[in-house]
Amino acid sequence: MDNEISILIVEDEEIWVHQLRFLLNEFGFTVVNAVSTVDDALATLSACEYDLVLMDIRLNGKDSGIELGKIVSKLYKKPFIFITASPSRQMKEAADANPSAYLPKPINPSSLYIAIQNAINNFNTNQYPSAKDNVEEFTSFFVKQGSRYKKIDWKDVVYLSAGKNYTSVFNAADKTEYYIRSSLQKILQYQIPKKLEKLFIQVNRSEAVQLSFVQEVLNNELKTCFKNFAISETYSKELKSRLNIIS
Repeated sequence: MDNEISILIVEDEEIWVHQLRFLLNEFGFTVVNAVSTVDDALATLSACEYDLVLMDIRLNGKDSGIELGKIVSKLYKKPFIFITASPSRQMKEAADANPSAYLPKPINPSSLYIAIQNAINNFNTNQYPSAKDNVEEFTSFFVKQGSRYKKIDWKDVVYLSAGKNYTSVFNAADKTEYYIRSSLQKILQYQIPKKLEKLFIQVNRSEAVQLSFVQEVLNNELKTCFKNFAISETYSKELKSRLNIIS
């Protein structure tokens, strides 16, 4: 199984730390640590392995997250996301730290996932967004493979299949299955971009298929050029409707 993307949280409000931990775990990311002060953050940045930092701009009543962000950018050269309750405040100074993305409070699951995907993409392509850029959903996602990130376009995902502790995602572009430690329902609800949600349809309790890859529906079986799927009665009516099948 591919390595999970690891995240360090720098946030001084416990309620947000709990929410971030829960959501990140649900999405299959690993939280390596959560710290609440600049001193603890500085010690942790050099002491643990992480791929990305989620960092509040305001720590202990000051905008000290901005200076910390500059250190992450210049010294550690890691992508980081600025969390802010007031996107219009301190944005010019915050932009000077070169964050890879912004995440507004209150935090919702979709915006968190989008921010992480945008941050990895922006960091890899040397882009520095403004606070409003996260409005646009990213139509790809990343899985970690060793020290690199594999970019997968949602339009190339043939199917999603739920396992015991993960969901496998089949990528038509390289004919390879990748694994996400997230449930099928969480992926369908939050992780597929809103504008692409209608491309996917659940066919049974544990599998969903992209409609553009459907070749044939025969009795209770759906066929693609890569794999066939059993259609359960619960999902049959919606599937036939989406495929304009008259029965």
